[in-house]
Amino acid sequence: MSVVTRFAPSPTGSLHLGAVRTAIFNFLYARQNSGKIILRIEDTDQERSTSDSLNEIISSLEWLGINWDEGPYLQSERLDIYREHAEILVDKDLAYKCFMTTEEINQLKERALRENKIYKYPGTWRNRSDHPKNAEFVIRFKTPKSKQIKFVDSLRGQINIDSSNIEDFIVLKSNGFPTYNFASVVDDAEMNVTNIIRGEDHLSNTPKQILIFEAINKKIPIFTHVSMMLGKDKTKLSKRHGAESINNFKKSGYLSISMINYLARLGWSHGNQEIFSLKEMISLFSLSNLSKSPAIFDTEKLSWVNTSHIKISDNNYLKKLLELKFYEEIDVNLAIQCAKEKSKDLNLLKESLKFCENEYADINDKLKSEIYKDNGIDLVKKFSRELKSLEKFTKESIKNLFDNFLEKNNIKLKNIASPLRIILTGSKVSPGIYEVIQILGKNLTLKRIKYFLS
Repeated sequence: MSVVTRFAPSPTGSLHLGAVRTAIFNFLYARQNSGKIILRIEDTDQERSTSDSLNEIISSLEWLGINWDEGPYLQSERLDIYREHAEILVDKDLAYKCFMTTEEINQLKERALRENKIYKYPGTWRNRSDHPKNAEFVIRFKTPKSKQIKFVDSLRGQINIDSSNIEDFIVLKSNGFPTYNFASVVDDAEMNVTNIIRGEDHLSNTPKQILIFEAINKKIPIFTHVSMMLGKDKTKLSKRHGAESINNFKKSGYLSISMINYLARLGWSHGNQEIFSLKEMISLFSLSNLSKSPAIFDTEKLSWVNTSHIKISDNNYLKKLLELKFYEEIDVNLAIQCAKEKSKDLNLLKESLKFCENEYADINDKLKSEIYKDNGIDLVKKFSRELKSLEKFTKESIKNLFDNFLEKNNIKLKNIASPLRIILTGSKVSPGIYEVIQILGKNLTLKRIKYFLS
């Protein structure tokens, strides 16, 4: 049977990093096995689900390049399917209608609290047939008593749970909406999902879901519960650890491949290799290489991965991402090649290439005043005369020109490079001064110097 995975987020907020990592694992496993991945939106929590959240989930996945083969399916549009399955379970005496009111349940919970006990639904309506007319009810699953629920987790091995620890849980609420466990199983069965790859926080849901799979007589998928993601202080990942939404990482200048690469490596490994292309990850990914140990999210490591990917990225690809309009005389390929060597993110890369947009650099008054320090303006005038006579315009010849100029004037590189950089770029941050002059070319370099001096 062909591999079918699914990613099933709830549209109740931004797409957090743990969910994204789960999506990546499902995507890589499906692609590695020439299978398919389904996108399912679990929006049965109508009070918290929003269209804005749904749109952000879709746009985040599209930006990451995690493309799906089917969907997105919205559970809120599949209510008839869940209701039909619930009614079949009732007809088979595998589920029943429960007419307990909210007040009655709250009273039982309060009593359990007073007696220092854990509340568990007592099965009040499990075997009753005296159903009141026109009263609201929920449908509860009739959990088998003293049954050993057994399943194999591909990462954690054999797991056994005694059904005595599981109450008769709700599968269909009084408003007609299914509960998470019921909707999830029905959808996985209807969509022929073969592999469920999700966070270990869902491990407690699995026994209930196994019971539902058995009750509706459907094949149970292979479960893989991946480790949790923690902050560097070993606590649950949160915004204080830098765990922002994917959209915020995009705005901060991270490449999508950097995010996929880094998050995939949190819990998965292939030897000591750290930097992967998407093609490599698809080829090498294996569930057997996942770790049970918690994965530690580290913004510094993510930044290093991003820097590494920027350095090896195609210049034309980076040009599209930067959305800069380069001035016609600029050597664009050289500009990006030089700037990306020292850029940790796209924002810094873009900032360092601002000097390439127009004919002349935009220099603020504070920087202008610095040009006149330490005889800087006179040095620039002398240097421009030397530059005019330079015939061969390569990085090596430019460096030789600087070396001779420094020796002739008995100065250090910063004495001429600092004022010259400001005149040519309007900034103190840019590629090296040799590269800046080479990027601008002889004509534009002299033109900018002349414009400032005039």
